[in-house]
Amino acid sequence: MKAGRFVFLAGSCDHVPPGTERVSFDNFLSARDAESIARALASSSVWREFREAVLIVRTEPEARIAVAGYFDDSDEVRLQYLLHRIQDDLPRLHHVGYDQAQADCLHLASLLQARFGSAARDEFQYAAIPRGGHIVLGMLAYALDLPAERFTLPDSAPNSPQVPLVVVDDCALSGARFKGFLPRLASDNIIFTPLYSPPALRRAIVEREPRVLDCLSANDLEDEAPVRQGAGYADWLEFQRQRGGDGGYWCGQYPPFGFAWNEPDVGFWNPVTSRREKHWNLLPPELCLKNRIGWDPDAARIQVNKDDTGPIVVGKGVLYADFGDTILVGEASSGRTHALDNVGADMWRALVTTGDTRPALAVLRAAYDVDDATLGRDLQALAETLFGKGLLQRRQDGDD
Repeated sequence: MKAGRFVFLAGSCDHVPPGTERVSFDNFLSARDAESIARALASSSVWREFREAVLIVRTEPEARIAVAGYFDDSDEVRLQYLLHRIQDDLPRLHHVGYDQAQADCLHLASLLQARFGSAARDEFQYAAIPRGGHIVLGMLAYALDLPAERFTLPDSAPNSPQVPLVVVDDCALSGARFKGFLPRLASDNIIFTPLYSPPALRRAIVEREPRVLDCLSANDLEDEAPVRQGAGYADWLEFQRQRGGDGGYWCGQYPPFGFAWNEPDVGFWNPVTSRREKHWNLLPPELCLKNRIGWDPDAARIQVNKDDTGPIVVGKGVLYADFGDTILVGEASSGRTHALDNVGADMWRALVTTGDTRPALAVLRAAYDVDDATLGRDLQALAETLFGKGLLQRRQDGDD
């Protein structure tokens, strides 16, 4: 039987999993953003792989976020990558909004004109790699003031195979999408223009594809793999090559970013399932169109811990997850998880939702056919145990 446990993702805490650094929301986020992080994670396809888990958020008195549940071996791998996304990627995440994307497209237009002159506007044909490429091409078309006849579709015959064709995308990370798109293009002279890409990738494409005249990008993505992998970089790179990756031209690691319409399709290798799985989303639905489509808050499995106004509150650094017959209670300071089953779960629920033993007793009396004296003694005994462990505490004078 699997034991339930908490995995704390971020917050001011003393206990952290091996191999991770302590991260406080105060370092990169305000407390009100904790719920938006949970919405981002819950919009991820990988979250649907978790069968018995919930995301827990507590915003007061300190912001914390955790996953609680019952995990198998494949879940454990996903949780390790989730910790990496929260601890390493989230504080550095660059969100490319529409204003930034427009500025990037203006810069890309200037690069094309500096490289090819007025021919970029007056002679070249343009095509987009679905779907982000269409958004970028729309903005680039205005930046270059392209007439309608400059647009073409893949698989269509060009005016002349010698007329340069500019292929537009929002980003290129390994070049796999461009590589798959290339056979559909009839032009003998292709210019690839992803809005964001690593310079090493662009060089690799030009070297390996005779039809590609040049690759231009408005923003260079630095390869972080040599530094992040350190002494193990060569082995890491060889492993990526042996595994085949996604069939692109180049392999590396780059700073985390996401567009207002999409987050790049990156992933991780799960050795338990022997397949590559999509990574966790970091942008909440309200900041990313793709994450918003199909977003169902009722299916998100997000629980927000809130204190009642009574004298009894959940302990500092404590989160809890409600699984019906079982309540899992996690301590951020130690990493320990406690389980309250059946009557104990009902008593916890009554205490934290009413904020005092007297109204909690009234709630329990309606559910259990037990005399008040016995029920009261049992409730008081459990409450004292929870106080002793620091899982519950009495509200201090001056607390809201």
